[in-house]
Amino acid sequence: MRFTRRAVLRTGAVALAAPAVALDGLVRSPAALSQASAPAWKHGLSLFGDLKYTADFKQFDYVNANAPKGGAVRQMAFGTFDNFNMVVAGVKGSLVAGIDLVYDTLMVSALDEVSTEYGLLAEAVSHPADFSFVIYRLRGNAKWHDGKPVTVEDVIFSFDAFKKNHPQLSAYYSHVTKAEKTGEREITFTFDGPGNRELPQIVGQLSVLPKHWWEGTDKAGNKRDVTATTLEPPLGCGAYRLKEFVPGRTVIFERVADYWGKDVSVNIGRGTSRSSTSRLRVLPLPGSGLKHASRGDDSNRSTTCVCAAHSVTATAA
Repeated sequence: MRFTRRAVLRTGAVALAAPAVALDGLVRSPAALSQASAPAWKHGLSLFGDLKYTADFKQFDYVNANAPKGGAVRQMAFGTFDNFNMVVAGVKGSLVAGIDLVYDTLMVSALDEVSTEYGLLAEAVSHPADFSFVIYRLRGNAKWHDGKPVTVEDVIFSFDAFKKNHPQLSAYYSHVTKAEKTGEREITFTFDGPGNRELPQIVGQLSVLPKHWWEGTDKAGNKRDVTATTLEPPLGCGAYRLKEFVPGRTVIFERVADYWGKDVSVNIGRGTSRSSTSRLRVLPLPGSGLKHASRGDDSNRSTTCVCAAHSVTATAA
């Protein structure tokens, strides 16, 4: 080979170009990677081994799909409440127990498997072998109680709201650096590094809030604020809606007749959607000296036994 000036320049140019080509693949974002190659979609995630249930499973083995629906579940909680906004729970006000019945999450846990989740709002999930990011694909038929679809924007709004305003979830999501739309029904969550096998499932536990509702106004024309407490019954997408309440005392949830997810496999036979109503009575903490102002009674002496879709309440003499 003759070492001419032209040959040396040509060889140098190739050598300089080679690292650039290699580095191009390393610096590409998860969004670019998801567009470059089709994701390997899964219907569930497990930290330990293979999934028990196949992609076409009809229901969990431990549920009774033919269990009767109806009746009322009566439960109790100690303390009080003045807030329906999950985002500021533990920071402002006292969050009412049971408000999670109003919302759905991306995934739900299987009770007969260890650290395993299957899709609810999400119909599929995908992540690379190094667990550096995860992609969730929403179900096309998921909708809010007002009939509007659950969107990627709702998921991103929810993630950002919880991470910015909820200290516990801010720490829980501390290794998730970004949530972005990477498809019509796809959201990509980017992590701060590879190797954390639990992060895809942590993201899957996200309760999704309606962006359009929180950015709208209430009946009085006041703009809603996701960073503030509220006693306005929230819009949800879950199996129940908040029907009525007495601040600090009782709250009643009713089953949504046209709930979008009633036929999703993870919901078939689930106890949380069997009763027609779920009534929660909030009792003063024992020894606190608090009494219900409207009646002045020592209601903390009542006990509730919840049995399937019905309940029996006994009050001490």
